[in-house]
Amino acid sequence: MKAIIVHGGTGSFKSVTDADEHRRGIEEAVRQGFLTLEKINSAEEAVVTAVSVMEEDPTFNCGRGSVLTYRGDIEMDAAIMDNNLNAGAVSGLKRILHPITVARAVMEQTDHVLLAGAELEEFVTVLGFPREDNLIVPKRLVQWKEELEKIARGEKTRFGKSVKLAKKAEEYHSTCGAVAIDDHGRMTAGTSTGGMMMKSFGRVGDSPIIGAGTYADSFGAVSATGHGEKIMKLTLSRLVAFFMEQYPAQKSVDIALERARYFDCECGLIALDRYGNIGIGHTSKDMSWAFIKDGHAPVIF
Repeated sequence: MKAIIVHGGTGSFKSVTDADEHRRGIEEAVRQGFLTLEKINSAEEAVVTAVSVMEEDPTFNCGRGSVLTYRGDIEMDAAIMDNNLNAGAVSGLKRILHPITVARAVMEQTDHVLLAGAELEEFVTVLGFPREDNLIVPKRLVQWKEELEKIARGEKTRFGKSVKLAKKAEEYHSTCGAVAIDDHGRMTAGTSTGGMMMKSFGRVGDSPIIGAGTYADSFGAVSATGHGEKIMKLTLSRLVAFFMEQYPAQKSVDIALERARYFDCECGLIALDRYGNIGIGHTSKDMSWAFIKDGHAPVIF
């Protein structure tokens, strides 16, 4: 029954090269994740492995390669959850290469679900997670400077609202995520992101919000990507899991995406149900994803 599926974000690719880089990255992530499944037979370890690979890849908006806040620094979110409702999440994490491992530590070593702020920093320090001061990559610095120039020209407001509200930004949101099931039927979902470019006010996205960007229960596991504010309002991942009580993963994703389209939510979803069925879909123009099922060749888009 072993299977793993990963996503590397959704939106609109800027170029063929951009698309190829995402496909290369997710292929490496899904292969490494499935290798962990084969060696250890643990859905949790497979998800952490796959997400960690993408956190190390500057192609993705997570770990090294995260987008910058208005201040020009990096604040990351991540979450992990399994089918027994064990969950851990972090928000506003700084100077950590693998936020998914900190989220897992919250799940396994605390009585809490979501940590943020000064207490999160203390948690990271007490547990001795290695700090990383080289997370900003050149392309993100260029994007940040371009956004500052747009604000200076009056094309955007300081707080992110576009002056031309009817015009959607043609960009790709490279949040990463993975869901897996092992031979014991254990399911895990994990999501990691640098959040929204130019975010401010201590913004928390959908990825660390249980039921929004990440969710798992006895019926399935789900990871979402896209416009975080609308994903939160729709509790999109929990919605997919609700439908998986009655339908296979793909139909559940399809129904949830119809709700998302109705509310003009640009998003993507990956899901696995308790029988190992895979669900994939998106309302955006593009989405990078890949999966491997036991005994089958990898499928990569």
